[in-house]
Amino acid sequence: MKKRTKIVFISIGSLIVAIFTCLTIKILTIDTSMAVEIKYELPNFNNLEDIYEISGGEYAIAIDGNPVTVKENITTRPTASTAKMILGLAVMKKKPFDLSSSGKTIVVDQDMYDKYTYYVNNGGSNTVVNVGEEISQYDALASVFLASSNNMADSLAIWAFGSMDDYHTYATEMLSELGILNTTIGPDASGFDPGTTSTPEDLAKIGFYLLKDPVLKEIVGKKSHDVPVAGTLNNTNQLIGSNDIIGIKTGWIGDISGYCLVVGYMEGNHIITVALLNSPSRENSFSDTLNIVNKIQESIEEINTISTGDIVGYYDSWWAGKVAIKANSDLKLLGWGEAEKSTELIMNDDGETGILKITIADTVYEVSVAADDYNKEPSLAEKIWHLFGWSKEDNTTEIETDHDKEESPNDEEVDANFQEEQEESQTEEVVQRDSKQSSQPPFTNAVSSNCTIKYGNLMLINLNFTVEDSFIATRRNELVSISARYGIVEGNPYNGDNLLDEEAAVHINDMINDYKSTYPGHTMETRSCFRSVGTKCGRLCMATGTSDHHTGLTCDLLDPAYGTSLDTDTYEQHIEWQWLKENSYKYGFIDRFPVMWAGGPMSEPINVDENGSTGLFETWHYRYVGIQAATEIATGKYNNGEYDSLEHYLKARGLVNNLKAGTCE
Repeated sequence: MKKRTKIVFISIGSLIVAIFTCLTIKILTIDTSMAVEIKYELPNFNNLEDIYEISGGEYAIAIDGNPVTVKENITTRPTASTAKMILGLAVMKKKPFDLSSSGKTIVVDQDMYDKYTYYVNNGGSNTVVNVGEEISQYDALASVFLASSNNMADSLAIWAFGSMDDYHTYATEMLSELGILNTTIGPDASGFDPGTTSTPEDLAKIGFYLLKDPVLKEIVGKKSHDVPVAGTLNNTNQLIGSNDIIGIKTGWIGDISGYCLVVGYMEGNHIITVALLNSPSRENSFSDTLNIVNKIQESIEEINTISTGDIVGYYDSWWAGKVAIKANSDLKLLGWGEAEKSTELIMNDDGETGILKITIADTVYEVSVAADDYNKEPSLAEKIWHLFGWSKEDNTTEIETDHDKEESPNDEEVDANFQEEQEESQTEEVVQRDSKQSSQPPFTNAVSSNCTIKYGNLMLINLNFTVEDSFIATRRNELVSISARYGIVEGNPYNGDNLLDEEAAVHINDMINDYKSTYPGHTMETRSCFRSVGTKCGRLCMATGTSDHHTGLTCDLLDPAYGTSLDTDTYEQHIEWQWLKENSYKYGFIDRFPVMWAGGPMSEPINVDENGSTGLFETWHYRYVGIQAATEIATGKYNNGEYDSLEHYLKARGLVNNLKAGTCE
């Protein structure tokens, strides 16, 4: 009898263990995935298809530098005087100044006077100059754009760059950096020679970049301007002031390109440019261009599509129901019907914040979003109840935006019920990363043969330590937008993405805010942070897979008050670069390419050597490495008290053993 009782107890115990084991397995394997669904839908934009009829020639329209429509833009043609737009951009990049001054003073020499007589004798447009005359940089540019002065264009190029050959080299690299690839610069700077060729599409892009420069924008928008000796100059562009047109340049070069015209105007905060080549007459160039602008203004407008607090999407799960994801700011869009459009809701690792990414053609808009009632995982009790069929009741099968609410009188009550449900949900248990500390592994989920990837913020990417395309693509998806999160402006949105590693993003925001406090009225913009592809523009650029910009830890920085170009020659004018050199290490950033580690003059072939030379000198390029490492690099702990390079620092610490071969310890 006792044996039977013992057997019964053992059987019951085994059953309990089996049930408990089964229950545990079910709880551990229960589906806790949370779907992210987008609610926001792009509005319908008007088409531009009926714009195409003009009297002759080819034209292109661009919005913020992105082509909208191109008519018969197949071959390149001589640009005539619209080539002077390239000169203006190059001069302002090489020798920048702002509207508070007139730039540098130019003294007319015999060569400049000879240029004047050459164009007088050969029928080229010109402005009078005298040897010994002084003219400001501003007045020289006004002569180039208003009077279309060929002699002043060539003289300005030689003055700014030393020779016409050096101008050609500089301008060609500049256009490559801007992604303008179908333009060739001829033997002069004025476009008088037909060797300068382009397409309407490229010219529309060039016009966009020109209007982004405040000085050039003001000059091309003037109807007249007084200069020494030559007197009053009248703008050759008769459309100035019509339909809000603020420039840009006329041109004529005979039958090979006919009459040329590039104009621009502002639509809200957006720049619209139109470029026309090969028009049959000057009158046709003006009338056709004005008709195109009229059609654009009738067809498209900036639309306020998102307001702060609008619900743009939601999380959906069985334990929390639908959790609203709301916009943190307003958004105005400029679109057209034929453009390819897409939307994407990207939530960060914390689950509570993210961005709504809207792409129209090549223009990307980002709005920061937040989910205040986000619940990452169900509680143990909820998991157990779910095994018996329980799920969160959801009264919000249709989450509506604020625009929808205006049309539905009962939505306020529904929204109140929705908020009440969310408040009853269990508080999320989220382990927050302390953004002030160094990265904790894994630094990235991207995979690469680059051995320094294991060093996290100290990862090295250069000509010898390269990464694959797959690494770059994965790394990009791990980064956050510092524009959406902190309002940091990307001054050149077509030269990279304003994305950073989350830890670096916190610190760059702190750094910029402290700079703004130190210099009231000033700020810093980025010119490029993360880059998905490399660039080919000479020694200052790196091919895909070799650029420090792939790390997600780097930004080019400048204060727009001191100019808009990145040029080491202007270092003394840039207080922000000097401030960064002295202070950035306090925020974990270093001067990535200091002059003492450049490996020789920038005119020489790039040299990334075994001793730690970087091969580059860029006063604007700052890289996050963490506060401890940045302090050691800036104070020269491993370099006799002098500013170190990241390459030399890693070798001195024994983290890499061969900087040329790309191998670690």
